[in-house]
Amino acid sequence: MKIDKNKFNKLLKYTLVVLPFCAILLLPRTTGESHKISLIAMQYDELVEKYEVVKQAEQSDLKKIFIKIINTRLKCYSETSDYSLRLSECRKNYQYAILRAARENLKSSPSLGDFMLCTQDCPLAYSFCNGEELSEGESKDCREVETLCIELCLDAFWRGNSLSN
Repeated sequence: MKIDKNKFNKLLKYTLVVLPFCAILLLPRTTGESHKISLIAMQYDELVEKYEVVKQAEQSDLKKIFIKIINTRLKCYSETSDYSLRLSECRKNYQYAILRAARENLKSSPSLGDFMLCTQDCPLAYSFCNGEELSEGESKDCREVETLCIELCLDAFWRGNSLSN
């Protein structure tokens, strides 16, 4: 039996095009999407809990240094409209500046990976603060909340304290 190459190629192309569509149609839809939604809700809830803990943290003598770092991040954000550049440039410089300030001012040994992961959420504390409704005439410096987040990360992963205290 001789196979016609043209017919075989057409059949193969047709199969390769139709097969993925059939697989997509046959997959259950609700499982994946509801799982994603629950993960997003869980992560959001964790961030809100962390924000509540952050607001209870104590400021150290590094506050002025961190305020300068945050001001630099905010200036970079205002000058950069591309979100990917904000992450790749502004956020990278922000985290490097925090790391450099901590190394220069603290003598203890850090859990560096955990510390860096923790500080990457600190700009979110600034955003949460900005989104809080304040009573009339009250203003809040959200940079201070972000410095508290950095302090919390230092306490947990550099100064040796635990977040569960």
